[in-house]
Amino acid sequence: MTSAERTKRIYERHPYPGTDLGQLSQKGRSFPSLKWMQAIGRPGRAVPERVLVAGCGTGVEAFVLRRRLPRAEIVAVDFSPRSITVARQLQRAAGSGRPITFLVADLTDPALSLTTGGNFDLISCHGVLSYIPKPGRALRSLASCLRPEGALYLGANGEATPAARLRPWLAGFGLAVDEMKNERRLRELLRLWDSLHDDELGELATMPSSYLASDVCGAHFNNWPLARWRAEANRCGWEVAGTDILPTALLLTIEREDYLPLYPAGCGAVAARLDQIRPAGFHRMMLRRAEAGGLDLAFASKAGQRLRWTGFYAVRFMRNAGHRTVKVVLNCPTFHLRFEWSLTPRQAEALRTLVASGVVSEGWIKLWTQSEEARRILWFWLGLGVVAMDAAAQRHRLSNEVECSPLLLSN
Repeated sequence: MTSAERTKRIYERHPYPGTDLGQLSQKGRSFPSLKWMQAIGRPGRAVPERVLVAGCGTGVEAFVLRRRLPRAEIVAVDFSPRSITVARQLQRAAGSGRPITFLVADLTDPALSLTTGGNFDLISCHGVLSYIPKPGRALRSLASCLRPEGALYLGANGEATPAARLRPWLAGFGLAVDEMKNERRLRELLRLWDSLHDDELGELATMPSSYLASDVCGAHFNNWPLARWRAEANRCGWEVAGTDILPTALLLTIEREDYLPLYPAGCGAVAARLDQIRPAGFHRMMLRRAEAGGLDLAFASKAGQRLRWTGFYAVRFMRNAGHRTVKVVLNCPTFHLRFEWSLTPRQAEALRTLVASGVVSEGWIKLWTQSEEARRILWFWLGLGVVAMDAAAQRHRLSNEVECSPLLLSN
């Protein structure tokens, strides 16, 4: 039996993340902000009309998105027939809102677009590809389901996930960790683990069987650093547009003026390099269809592509008393970030124009490439999510069928 078949058998026995609708609502809190997904993945675009939940389990992610997008058409798929049965039962029990279409489907199936109807504005795949032996197959299938201006939210295990230490520790006690067979013994060991740890996994010994069977015991795990997830995405024609921790991490380097080794790399490369310094336990990434480096500032200036105002920040303009500059204060309520820059009157007016119109022509970029200081400001804004590349300007030269050679971190 292959690891993929063993994984499917686990989810058939223990549908994830459970069957209690109330508890599922609580689990949905780990799902990222829709405003962030829109700002980084689909800047300047309307609210998604068609959404795919890839690997929905018993439906928690789909139900969260239904609350946030009450009018959208939502299709949710999972390879576990039992999980889909539970999701449909939970939906009937809830009995409100536009129905979600729940389907049995394999994310690695090249015909996924035909099964789901394709043409999605947004695809969400949270905590799924970490358990698929060859995630690249799923990334290519998902690419075929996306509209040209669409985006993929990908949540995946990081190198620092506590489970990476937990599994070999459990195995050291003679416990088989490839499948949950002795739950009583497992919970006994987890109580010992919990007494000595206070990490993001929480109180493991009290977790439901569905969680323990999939996130602690399981046939396969991809606990990868961001650099490896990015390389896998690049091979399949995706580029990292941003991560949920990139703005906070990058802002720390700006405040201490330690950013020079990162400049002028693009968002994907910067996020990967920062993750190498301080590995994350879980990655929340926005992916868009583009070649490696295709969302960078250098690519924009050379290819004549446009930038968009993301709307992710509130902006305030204040005249600096006694100075010939304008202080610009940018505030992001979602991430609780606040920072400011001193701009020339011409730069400040250009920013006002961008905020008002939402999009700029290639001529607008010339103002920000006249000096090294101005180029750095625009680079910072890309990394912080103040502006983003216009998805409509991308020209995807990578097909869904051909796997390209590995791409390096440097752009």
